[in-house]
Amino acid sequence: MKTIAIAISVLIAIVLGVFAGHPIGHAASEPWGPMDQIERAAKEEGQVVIYAASGHASRDAQRALSEGFEKRYGIKIQWTSVSPQDIGTRVLAEQRSRRRVVDILMHGVGGSFILIQNRGYLTPMLAPSTYEKDIWRVDPVSGSPEKRDWFFINMPLRPSFFINTTLVPPGEEPKSYQELLAPKWKGKIVLQTPARGGSGSGWFKATYRHLGLETMRKLAKQVALVPSVSEVPDTVARGRFLLGIAATTTRGLQLVTEGAPVRFVQPKEGSHMATQGMDFISNAPHPNAGKLFIHWFYTKEGQMLYAPANRAISVRKDVPQDYMPEFMRYEEGAPFLMGAPEDMTAERTRELLILGREIFEEGK
Repeated sequence: MKTIAIAISVLIAIVLGVFAGHPIGHAASEPWGPMDQIERAAKEEGQVVIYAASGHASRDAQRALSEGFEKRYGIKIQWTSVSPQDIGTRVLAEQRSRRRVVDILMHGVGGSFILIQNRGYLTPMLAPSTYEKDIWRVDPVSGSPEKRDWFFINMPLRPSFFINTTLVPPGEEPKSYQELLAPKWKGKIVLQTPARGGSGSGWFKATYRHLGLETMRKLAKQVALVPSVSEVPDTVARGRFLLGIAATTTRGLQLVTEGAPVRFVQPKEGSHMATQGMDFISNAPHPNAGKLFIHWFYTKEGQMLYAPANRAISVRKDVPQDYMPEFMRYEEGAPFLMGAPEDMTAERTRELLILGREIFEEGK
């Protein structure tokens, strides 16, 4: 009996030791340990390395985050801008050669995400800041996959339609997706193919549940597909097409500023929200600095630096939108089209890319 009592005492001590510093009900919010310990270890590591896909962290955003993070913690950020298509192959090559280079990825839920997640190179992100209550436009926790290996970094709301104002007179713009099914629009609409990563697949993931697969099949017969994201706004501006679906706002706004005969139009179904997010590499060379950055990024301080510099709508309600064009600001409570959490996994993303190919390429 004495032996059993000792064993029980040891077990209790171990359990108490494991949960020390983690109040009941909040243990999941600090899976990495107490933040003060992480901060001390992060300062010893001295830097965090981030690969960012275009549009997910602009040069201005990188500069603002670097200055803010270093000012707050004395830790430097080393940024590398990588195309969305190349992030996956780059990370896999580094992992195969056992080179531990990158800590954090900022990109979408596309082909690269599939390659990296399927090989077990991502770890859940459950920083305390992501568990704040009642301050989210999109909750990083409830809006992400169950594994929490991917989080929204902003609300990249797209007005969805991009119009050539010379070829489509005022008042004749389509006001809904259903209007695009009319014969007069056949062959005059451009979309980046939903069968690969980019604005087309992000649009498809955000809208297919809301619009329905039957509408998608009808729409597929109306559109012309292009492989590159930038071709959508550029071909509309040149007059090759009357309308583009899911044109990138960065390039679209640039064309508007340059005086091209184009503008964004909001369909009555609402904006669609593209998938832009963050991953944390499981064998990161600077794990504590990476964890600290993720925690800080979702605080109001981090978002006040990131969102204006990246011309993005913050996932936090307490970050104002006065830096955004009026037509792109989000009116609190307004509906928008967004992918379901179960669609934000590597397996489901692969399935949706296949579905997009079947509908838009093979089913025409």
